[in-house]
Amino acid sequence: MFDVRARRRVIIGRNIALTAGALYAFTRGLYYATVNPSVLSPAQNILTADGRLMGIWAAVWFAAMVLCVADMVNRQTRYGLSAIVGLAVAWGLGYLIMWGCTGFTQFAVLSSAIGWLTPAGLVFGFLFKVTALQDMLRSTEPPGGASDDD
Repeated sequence: MFDVRARRRVIIGRNIALTAGALYAFTRGLYYATVNPSVLSPAQNILTADGRLMGIWAAVWFAAMVLCVADMVNRQTRYGLSAIVGLAVAWGLGYLIMWGCTGFTQFAVLSSAIGWLTPAGLVFGFLFKVTALQDMLRSTEPPGGASDDD
């Protein structure tokens, strides 16, 4: 049905993973840019300094989105997904630390930690896939043996 060469399929797969990462970072940035600090949970208040750092967090997430888009253009980098994984792990670990500081009694905080660490694991999977796809692009002959130049 479609005659898409192996090298092009690798690029498409890589861009799909990067698009998913960019959309995730965009939704996080949009949330932090638009949320009213009065509706934050006590744990979010700690991580955002009572809402004063919301703009900074939004900018950081938007920067991760821009890095994902830049990675689509520059096929040699994968900074965007790395930034997303790092941000999600940082938030998840922050919530886990807070859960420990509350004597392991605030299960809403544990739920938030899981809510951050799970996407971090999923995006890490995307990062792992993008790395494998980049290695395929760098190989002398793409998988399947056919190049786009045929």
